[in-house]
Amino acid sequence: MAFAGRTSTEDKQDPTLSIPRQLANSQLALPPGATIVAHFYDIESGRKDLAVRGKGRGHERFSIPVTRDGGLQDLLAEAVRSDRRFDVVICESIDRIARRTYIGTQVENLLEQAGVPLLAADEPITFTGKRASQILTRRVKQGVA
Repeated sequence: MAFAGRTSTEDKQDPTLSIPRQLANSQLALPPGATIVAHFYDIESGRKDLAVRGKGRGHERFSIPVTRDGGLQDLLAEAVRSDRRFDVVICESIDRIARRTYIGTQVENLLEQAGVPLLAADEPITFTGKRASQILTRRVKQGVA
């Protein structure tokens, strides 16, 4: 699995605390046998358009104790590669992907087109059968975000 995280702008949230917390909560929700092999995160507003997301350098100003393999754009680029390191992406909560429903579902759709499910640690996690509860929970949370 790949971890996807995001903190708000540096003046609104401490990334040295938030990113490790998001990763820990994601790890607690992992299905048996799953492991996180890549870490993608950004320090930026979750309201930005997808085209400009994941290109900031805010992470360079902090000593964040989580190795960074890149930002959101790097995650999406690796997801479509045949040699990607992960089969699934997990985040702590869907609002860590985006604060705007349109952008969040756009990221979710791009990952799905690549055959990579997007999971959130605070949602029901299922790989088989019906996903109605999982999707409904996500859409409600996106609306609130």
